[in-house]
Amino acid sequence: MSSANPTALKSRYDEVSPKYEQTAPNHVAIKLFWLAYEHLTWKPVEALLPKDGRSWRVLDAGGGGGKFGTRFAEAGHHVTVLDISPGMLDGARAQFSTKGLLERATFVEGNVAALDFADASFDLVFCEGDPVSYCLDAHPRAVRELVRVAKPGAPVVLGVDNRYEAFSGTLKMGKPADAFQSLLDGRTTCPYGLPVHAFTVRELEKVVAEAGAELDEIFGKPVMFFDMLQAMAAARGTPGTPWDAWAARDEILALQERLAHEGFAVLGQHFQVMARRKA
Repeated sequence: MSSANPTALKSRYDEVSPKYEQTAPNHVAIKLFWLAYEHLTWKPVEALLPKDGRSWRVLDAGGGGGKFGTRFAEAGHHVTVLDISPGMLDGARAQFSTKGLLERATFVEGNVAALDFADASFDLVFCEGDPVSYCLDAHPRAVRELVRVAKPGAPVVLGVDNRYEAFSGTLKMGKPADAFQSLLDGRTTCPYGLPVHAFTVRELEKVVAEAGAELDEIFGKPVMFFDMLQAMAAARGTPGTPWDAWAARDEILALQERLAHEGFAVLGQHFQVMARRKA
């Protein structure tokens, strides 16, 4: 059994933190991809938040630069942003400060597989951006920890890597032997060159159940995205008039939202797990 090297993970993210999320791609299709990714991530989470003015305690585990943490704070909730990288936490503080939200945030350096919080500390646990995948073979412990710190009945939301995407992506890169190995054991690498574990749906179902949570849904995000864009361009375009994909972004988001929840999970770049700690 192996687990991620926390020192290597911390060092790599400290290294990239000054430019993290500041190098937005210019290509329209890539911009649309990440727009869809963030939309699919946030919309079902936003639907869980109370509408009666109550302020929840939210754990944003592996919160990175504060992209989603600030959304919770803007909605009136107190956010504990946890990350293994001090550099990433500095970026999160800057984001919260810029938006005038520092009073709604606490910043903690830590590891998702060994959380220094009491049981049942949070009304919602959110772990987006693959922190659980970085735990490699220690991922069951990480999921148990994330469930443990949620209150009974509280939502637990996880974003993890998809094994089919790891396999097909590596195959497209001309590395069939590596692709086959990732298909067998789920081991692949993230864009920063660090090892991650890519999951199957059944594997996620098992690890969530064993952690003491009830599964609501596993969906893909985004699903079949670039193939979908190509097909839409052919259907919507006319000879001599290119289709303006950016102008059609609301339609694209609506279609992605529908597809993501219609059984195409395995064709998503990532999985999103929507679960709750058992009451």
